Amino acid sequence: MKAALDPPLLDEVIQAHGGLARWRDVNEVSAHIRVGGALMAAKGKRRDHFSDCRVTVATAEQRVTTEPYPHPGSTGVFDAGAVRILDRGGRVVAEREDGRSPFFGLSGLARKLWWSDLDALYFSSYAMWNYLNTPFMLSGDGYGVVEGEEAEVEGRRCRRLDVTFPEPVHAHSRRQSFYFDDEGMLRRNDYTAQVVGGFARGAHFASGHRTFDGIVFPTSRRVLLRAPGGRPLPAPAVVTIELDSIALG
Repeated sequence: MKAALDPPLLDEVIQAHGGLARWRDVNEVSAHIRVGGALMAAKGKRRDHFSDCRVTVATAEQRVTTEPYPHPGSTGVFDAGAVRILDRGGRVVAEREDGRSPFFGLSGLARKLWWSDLDALYFSSYAMWNYLNTPFMLSGDGYGVVEGEEAEVEGRRCRRLDVTFPEPVHAHSRRQSFYFDDEGMLRRNDYTAQVVGGFARGAHFASGHRTFDGIVFPTSRRVLLRAPGGRPLPAPAVVTIELDSIALG
């Protein structure tokens, strides 16, 4: 049987990652990222489309900047679901007010095979916002959090939080599961990347935890597909992410 809303485990993992008191002093998180894996190539982009970028995410709102993107001298901006690309002088060269809806319906058919720079920016931006704000965002208004059954993750016995995301938050899917080890560290996050497709059931593994200015972040991530029943398939890695030079502002 699942626990009540706001289970003690949520408080435990937030404290293990640095605590809400420290997090509330943070306005933004910036990190150098190197992204690999099969997804970008499958969508017609370079496999290293996000191979050498600095991503800055806000903590109080869904705002993300990625630079350089998609070329040296230009910047990608995500702002509450809208996406735009700015040139070196700050002029808008491409934009979309609703970044998500084109992935669905008739317009989504072409995106099964090919993504534009705005498509890739939308996906990467909301994903990195979620990753860098976990687990602290789960204490926010509108998140439904219950404790689920324990499971083994890469040889570790982990406790699980099942989360329903509030509708305004851009995320892979409304329902996700997060697995934490005995030290309260995030080890796995299960979701369906709906903008990729209903088949894109991800098992997202987190490792290389390090402390930056009082907050703990995983510095290595890899996403595998989940087979029916939840078992992760061994290959290929859909997405890999390496982070360094994390700074809090």
